[in-house]
Amino acid sequence: MKSLLILCTFCLLISCKSDTPDDKTPAAATPALAADLGPAFESIPQPMVMDLWNKGNLIDYIFHNLPFSMNQSEQASIRTNLTYFTPMAQQYITPGCKPMGRQFFSIEGEIVLEADIYYTETCAFYVFFVDGKAKYANQMSDAGKQFFNTMIQKGLEARGQG
Repeated sequence: MKSLLILCTFCLLISCKSDTPDDKTPAAATPALAADLGPAFESIPQPMVMDLWNKGNLIDYIFHNLPFSMNQSEQASIRTNLTYFTPMAQQYITPGCKPMGRQFFSIEGEIVLEADIYYTETCAFYVFFVDGKAKYANQMSDAGKQFFNTMIQKGLEARGQG
């Protein structure tokens, strides 16, 4: 029942679009500078998210500069993870932001989607790759920020570095 509520909420958020400009758009994304940043990313399509919601059975995380990796294989954890990116597109990769790691989404042993995870105090978003190319980008939810903060702390503590 809880999963159904999360799914309905996520679908509702994805289907809602604001007619007003997003005040959180980085200054670098103004029309004069947008050409320097390349084409704007769109939000990951809802059918792709729903496919992962219904069929996803493994998420692997590999971090570039952390002394651990992790995975999730329980359906509830996978579905919760899918709520960590908002329906709001991250139009551009903010200059100076670097990914902290990569997430691999699998269905029945096949990696169907990859995402770079950007998580710092000033950068919190995902860039999704399809066929090896950056295709979509979404902002990270507050719950996603809390998840990564907690996970990093626990991972470092387990390694005796926290």
